[in-house]
Amino acid sequence: MKTSNRNIYNFLIVFALLFSFYGCSSDEDEQQESQLPTFKSFQGTFSPISGNGEYVDGVWHSEVTCSAIILDNGGSPIIEYGFCWVKNTTDTPSLENGEKIVVGADNFIGSYSAKLLVELYKNYNVRAYAINSSGVSYDDMKLARGGSISPR
Repeated sequence: MKTSNRNIYNFLIVFALLFSFYGCSSDEDEQQESQLPTFKSFQGTFSPISGNGEYVDGVWHSEVTCSAIILDNGGSPIIEYGFCWVKNTTDTPSLENGEKIVVGADNFIGSYSAKLLVELYKNYNVRAYAINSSGVSYDDMKLARGGSISPR
């Protein structure tokens, strides 16, 4: 009888230890839901500002003003925000695919803008981006047109 009580006691101890190791999960083990910054999207395209521009490597570039609004930082401070773009392609711009202009590197919520030099007769896909500790968030893609020279 003593052996069977001892076996039950040992079984309960082993069961309790296994339950304590595997049955409970800590808060650190649970994956947190990613909370990225959110944007208020603008519709339409970015058009060149007439009369503004400059020559870059012998090619005339127009100036386009890109604007975006960050509505929410996603629960953690914004690390960097700006615009990224690709030229004359159907690709979607991202920080890994294309070029970028950094507008700021501080915790920011609100509207911001930047001037982008675009070549005449070229189209650019442009997106606003914001980075926080959870990752990168992008606004909707917009088209920036380089315009053309009007005949006189």
